[in-house]
Amino acid sequence: MWLLLAFLSATLLGFYDVFKKQSLKDNAVLPVLFLNTFFSSLVFLPFILLSVYEPDLLGGTIFNVPVAGWEQHKYIIIKSFIVLSSWIFGYFGMKHLPITIVGPINATRPVMVLIGAMLVFGERLNLYQWIGVMLAIASFFMLSRSGKKEGIDFKHNKWIFFIVLAAITGAISEGDGQYVIDADTCMECGACADGCPAGAISQE
Repeated sequence: MWLLLAFLSATLLGFYDVFKKQSLKDNAVLPVLFLNTFFSSLVFLPFILLSVYEPDLLGGTIFNVPVAGWEQHKYIIIKSFIVLSSWIFGYFGMKHLPITIVGPINATRPVMVLIGAMLVFGERLNLYQWIGVMLAIASFFMLSRSGKKEGIDFKHNKWIFFIVLAAITGAISEGDGQYVIDADTCMECGACADGCPAGAISQE
């Protein structure tokens, strides 16, 4: 089930990049980014309102939005600025570069997360993760070679730097991947246990 959802997510992400490129074709970047964010927010707004005013209706489901205090919101605000920076860089790069260049560079984000985990949090990479890092570096080199054939110089094209910065800030926004349950706000709904693909969480 989770593998199917992962493939569905990857497919939708591909369509998202194609439609994003098309929407930027004859339009300015910032209005497109604003409308994208605005309509995305409208999708989540009903779940937020229902969680606040009718908590029993969505309680125990993945659509429930728990009430959080300033301790959580201050990190959300910081993350939102990082994500917004990533989107701005990414949209400008997408507008001025072929999608065949932008897509593969964006795909290196998971590798950047691995490197960040190693450098910042002292985590160790296993053999397969190191192989992934090496393949990502090799693919970036091959992209730069193919880009030259399309008249794109990776060293002197500012839009390439925009896409790289978008990937880096996007990787930073991923966080450390470690989650702590706040006993004061936990409702013991069991949603996290039901949603864990590895079955690593159990409710006692």
